[in-house]
Amino acid sequence: MNNTLELNWKIITGCTLAIILILAMVVSVPFSCRASEATLPVPVRVSVAEPVAGVTGLRYSANIIPRRQVELAFKVGGYVHEIASLPGPDGISRDVRAGDRVKQGMVLSRLDTKDYTVRASQARASLEEAKASLSMAQKDYERNQSLVKGGYVAKSDFDRKQESLDVADARVDVALAQLDQANNQLADSVLKSPLDGVVVNRFVERGTLVASGTRAFVLVDLSAVKAVFGVPDSLLSRIKTGEALSVVVDALNHRQFKGIVTAVSPSADSKSRVFDVEVTIQNSDGALKDGMIATVHVENMNESDHLPAQSTGQTFTGITSVPLQSVVRPPDDPSGYMVFVASEKNGQWFALARRVELGDVAGRSVKVLQGIAPGERVITAGATIVHDGALLTIVP
Repeated sequence: MNNTLELNWKIITGCTLAIILILAMVVSVPFSCRASEATLPVPVRVSVAEPVAGVTGLRYSANIIPRRQVELAFKVGGYVHEIASLPGPDGISRDVRAGDRVKQGMVLSRLDTKDYTVRASQARASLEEAKASLSMAQKDYERNQSLVKGGYVAKSDFDRKQESLDVADARVDVALAQLDQANNQLADSVLKSPLDGVVVNRFVERGTLVASGTRAFVLVDLSAVKAVFGVPDSLLSRIKTGEALSVVVDALNHRQFKGIVTAVSPSADSKSRVFDVEVTIQNSDGALKDGMIATVHVENMNESDHLPAQSTGQTFTGITSVPLQSVVRPPDDPSGYMVFVASEKNGQWFALARRVELGDVAGRSVKVLQGIAPGERVITAGATIVHDGALLTIVP
């Protein structure tokens, strides 16, 4: 009996150990796979950071926009009866169109006013009727006022006369409001230019049925224009409103204009993280057009003038240019910028994260004001999937 129990116990023990070994092997397989996956190098492409030659000032690309732009729309609906006419290049009168100059107060379009004229006449007649009723109620009230004092009219009857007078007076107010509304609608059927400017677009034709709020014209004031460009926060302290800046337009044979800084945005763009600066330029000859590209030159300032000190103990001198696709966001700072540098150690390549400060964008490259030294290899393809210290395989 004892031998049988001992044999059974050995069998059970052996089976248990076998099961434990099998489970250990099964569990260890995924971990070993993960470990091997974690050590696999990430294939990336790299580009060499190019040095940027020093300049005597900062140059920024700017967009030319009108000093003022307005969209004109009809406040009332109706059929377009008239559109302003101007002499064309051939001397023949034609409807005003894009590119034409208009004067302030000029009638640009007029709706068919028959319905609004009738409404104004009806409102005027209602007002005259209300005034007549008020006059009768006033006389009746004054007559009964003397009678009630002598006791010839009951106080309750006099109170009704007072009420009739108040109602008549209120009807006059209502009729006046209706007449004002009708006159306003009649006036709103005429669309006038609020400024001296240029027609950018016309959206209506003669005979068009328009509803209230229909856009009819877009006008711009080009007597002065604004050159708008973005600067990083490190440069904000150097640009002041009222400062004169030079603006060059390549499309006008590199013609140079003088402008005045009239506005600096108080907040940065959520995507580009730059602050908009507006430079106002007088445009008396109309040479500058909406949408032109210009270059704003900030004199007596090099980009290296506003490079902050490095906090890592490493010094990276000079301004470099790197491809745009190499710039990513740090995981702990959604408002900052980072570039991964490929560094070699013991024959292997590793990714090193570098915080950077960006300058101007030129084509598909961007200037790096700090953080990258000329000649360093920055990761382009694969920059979004690597991490600091990741093992790399550089592919051509």
